[in-house]
Amino acid sequence: MAWFIALAGCGEQANRADATAAQRVADALTGDGAGEASDNPVCKLFTPDELEEYAGEPLEGPSNAAGGSGCQWISKDDDGDVLIQVVPKSYHRKPTLADGYREVPDVGTEGNVTPDMGGWFAAAIVGEDSIITSVAGEGANADQAIALLRETIARRTR
Repeated sequence: MAWFIALAGCGEQANRADATAAQRVADALTGDGAGEASDNPVCKLFTPDELEEYAGEPLEGPSNAAGGSGCQWISKDDDGDVLIQVVPKSYHRKPTLADGYREVPDVGTEGNVTPDMGGWFAAAIVGEDSIITSVAGEGANADQAIALLRETIARRTR
């Protein structure tokens, strides 16, 4: 019986180790391992209230996203969100083969907008960075994604 109790204890340690490892992976994916969202420069660009017009519904947040290179605000009804990400320009994507893709030549370099997972994705290269915005929700559309991209670029240069 003593060996059974010892094995049960080992199982608990293994479960804790698995939970700790899973949390480390989750923290790496969101960026929480690098610090709080309140310290993330991308999260400091907007308040949830300022972003509501882009998603068309009330938002909560912010929370780290995209390995800490971005920030996400989730809608209060969990049916939409806003995501802003800043990555090196070498990561810039132009999904030219996607249905609905179009170039937005007057926003940065290689500006574009594309329908994306029930919302809209807009991106452009500005200097050494690729700035990406994504909007989803009741009021989200291509124009809102582009407007958010423009405003994000403007706020980052202030």
